[in-house]
Amino acid sequence: MVWVLLAIIPFLLMNNAFIITILTLVGIYTIASMGLNIIMGYSGQISIGHAAFMSIGAYTSTLLVMNYNVPIVFSILAGGVVAFLFGLLIGFPALRLSGFYLAIATMGFVVAIEQLMSSLESVTGGHAGIRSIPFEHVWNSDVEKYLLVLAFAFICYVFMNRMMHAKTGRAWMAIRENEIAASVVGINTAKYKVLAFAIGSMMAGIAGALYAHVIGYIAPSDFGLSKSLDLLAISVIGGMASVDGPLYGSLIYVAMPFLFSRTHVSMSIVFGIILIFVVMFMPLGISYYLYKFRINYLNRIVAFFKRGRKPYGDFVETSFGKMHYIKRGSGEIPILLIHGNFASARFFEPFLKKLPAGYTAYCPDLPNFGYSSEMPGDVEIDKYAQGVEEYVKAMGLKDFILIGHSLGGAVAMAYAIRNPDKVRRLILIDSAPVDGMDLAEESHKLLNMYRYNPQIIKSALMFNAPTYTNEKFFDVITSDALRIAPKAFVGNAVALSSYDYTEKVKELKIPVDIVYGDKDVLISSEEMKRTAEAFPNGKLVMIKDVGHSSIIESPDEIVKLLQHRE
Repeated sequence: MVWVLLAIIPFLLMNNAFIITILTLVGIYTIASMGLNIIMGYSGQISIGHAAFMSIGAYTSTLLVMNYNVPIVFSILAGGVVAFLFGLLIGFPALRLSGFYLAIATMGFVVAIEQLMSSLESVTGGHAGIRSIPFEHVWNSDVEKYLLVLAFAFICYVFMNRMMHAKTGRAWMAIRENEIAASVVGINTAKYKVLAFAIGSMMAGIAGALYAHVIGYIAPSDFGLSKSLDLLAISVIGGMASVDGPLYGSLIYVAMPFLFSRTHVSMSIVFGIILIFVVMFMPLGISYYLYKFRINYLNRIVAFFKRGRKPYGDFVETSFGKMHYIKRGSGEIPILLIHGNFASARFFEPFLKKLPAGYTAYCPDLPNFGYSSEMPGDVEIDKYAQGVEEYVKAMGLKDFILIGHSLGGAVAMAYAIRNPDKVRRLILIDSAPVDGMDLAEESHKLLNMYRYNPQIIKSALMFNAPTYTNEKFFDVITSDALRIAPKAFVGNAVALSSYDYTEKVKELKIPVDIVYGDKDVLISSEEMKRTAEAFPNGKLVMIKDVGHSSIIESPDEIVKLLQHRE
């Protein structure tokens, strides 16, 4: 949303070159600060000489354009590449240093680069610098310059965001927290520390190249120690180890001087006050507290509009109120599918598309979920089972195959215990264990946050089904999840930790298949083995390379299992 707003602003202020120039500088410092955030915020290394890489990028791009007529976009990229190589050069010796010693080494590097650029007078113009740095005719307006900088900033933002959610980002954060522990679990700490320096330096090089062409003048003193400290201040104010922090920090640190430009207030005093305030009252940076504000308040508006409003199936009346359901197929063998937490009847759609002839599938929304009525009183697994009983009675089902996923597995067990004569076979897919789940009370606060945060729900659902990549499907399931009864967000967690059917299931003589995805991060293989062993006719079925949602990640395997004993 912020990036869309930044893209629109110049068209609203086309006649105000002053503000557009300020925003252009904000974009440049955002890119440089992103690089510093990778080095310090994510990989935990200290760099007081980040401006040196801006200098390298700026002079590289300038000399390529002025002496060899290299197109500006390519010269900017070349500036980033050269800075990347210097980052590698500094990164290797930095492996032997840490803390205060690394800070001194990087500070020495920025001083050395400043002196080097000053001494190469025939190439860099010495202390006087280089003036009249060209900008190609297609980029000659302030708006075009701004959009070019914004494009580079957005690309760097996306690149950084993807890295932080990938193996590289997780390795950096592990090294930051405990380098010894990271190495013990197999992370090549030397490789990732050098990579952090190199990528962070590359971003600074790109920022320096953009700075040179936007301002049109560079000198060694523009990229000295004071500039490195400016970048450090931006990172602290915006928030270390935050992808959004560099943008917020740059907006404050770069734009604020112009707000006080007509006053007699010293900017040193203003920035000093800001830094003290942030360190004392907002130690995690502005981005973290803006994120909390969005999560706690603004996302309620998003959740309201994303909440599902149009039923997609049919309703049946029960003593629990209305129960919403979908029905697929017209075969003789009935199947009843019970969904898990943060899901609905639509969760089974990928499986239902594979449903073979000869079967009819019934998929209700449990009470408290989707378009079904809210369950009266406290949330309990046995109450959910009673709701299933009411649904089975209303639909006239008998001698059916019962399939339960996750929380629905616990409900399916409870139903089968209460109604062993109705079920011909039980299939538990990545189910809650037979003796319940040990969920800490500390998680309850987080679960309450799910109520108004569709992105968190969607991320959790996608995380639990890592091999299923249909994002539109998860958008739909998320819209249904936002209809969950408020009490059930925490109530379901309490219910999952409040039952133990170990003794009761010993009376079940029906065939029971316990399906487990070997990449499941919620349920352990030991819990599933224990569950399978609790049933007299229990059998554990392992499916390779899938997560907590085997029924949508590998529906063909479930279909094969379904037909195997029929």
